[in-house]
Amino acid sequence: MTMTVERPDVYSLTLRDARTVAVLGGVGYAVAVLSWLFSEGVHFASQEPGALVFGYGYALVGMFLTAAVPLYLFGRFSLVSPPLATLSLLGETAYQWAYGTHLHPLPSYLTVWPILLGFTLAVTAGEATLRVVLDRAVGRFGLRPLL
Repeated sequence: MTMTVERPDVYSLTLRDARTVAVLGGVGYAVAVLSWLFSEGVHFASQEPGALVFGYGYALVGMFLTAAVPLYLFGRFSLVSPPLATLSLLGETAYQWAYGTHLHPLPSYLTVWPILLGFTLAVTAGEATLRVVLDRAVGRFGLRPLL
């Protein structure tokens, strides 16, 4: 007599998986933000195909990561600061665009995304550290999966 144990497939993705939410959110954010920016006249001035491919790839990967990483951290560890920081930075860019407080906020958003993502991750590290300390001290607020 043999006994088999059914295990869930570790490679199956569902809508209740943080990775799936991150990918879908990252794609949606990239499409929405790049559509907004390109409709406002942001473009790559180079005529060289290699430079254009690099520019569009850099922008696409950047906007994808800007949303996907915070969404993954939110779903996987229930950290609320990553999506809030990302939305705050996007809101600040939209504010600067609407009221003209920055000369070129939209191209800047595309080019400095590594700095913006780094800021989001720094804020996230602070929240994660605080929550781990609180979890060890009082047994609450630990890093647990939301999805």
